[in-house]
Amino acid sequence: MEMTMKTKEVSEQLGVNPTTIQRWMKFFDIGCDTNEHGHYFFSDEHVVVLKSIQEQLQEGKKMKEVDLSQFSSLVHKRPHSSVKKEKVSAAAYDEKLDQVMRRVEDLEMQLSQKADEVVSYQLLKHRSEIENMMKMLQKLEARLDQMEEKVHDPFRDETELPVAAGAEPKRKWRSFKQMFSF
Repeated sequence: MEMTMKTKEVSEQLGVNPTTIQRWMKFFDIGCDTNEHGHYFFSDEHVVVLKSIQEQLQEGKKMKEVDLSQFSSLVHKRPHSSVKKEKVSAAAYDEKLDQVMRRVEDLEMQLSQKADEVVSYQLLKHRSEIENMMKMLQKLEARLDQMEEKVHDPFRDETELPVAAGAEPKRKWRSFKQMFSF
């Protein structure tokens, strides 16, 4: 049975950072088992490949110059191999770009409209609050006018003070029926 190691164990064995091991695995497309979380499990052959990569890099080679032809069973492809990319015609590209631009314009218009609706709602709300305050001020002003009229009333008894000025409120007499009911 073949022994498997985790990334940390291999990195300690080679004396490099675990992220360096992961970068080499991706760059050189080295076939390796992973668990459900994407963690690598390395066999002894994988360690040999990684040691070869490390040695070649220490010799001064760049990653794209590293030769792994002797490990073709573990390495799926050469790094930076020429992968045929599907070319898109200029007309299709322009059409797709136009669609994207129309969508962006629609989103901008919707955003502007939403902003206008929010501002309109806030204006109406503020106007309503101002109207309520104006009504309250008018009521207060009317009460103040009434109080001033009572203070300046020439037919008023001079010893009688308004309740707002600190006088005791007048007691109202209860009716005969109210006096004996509980």
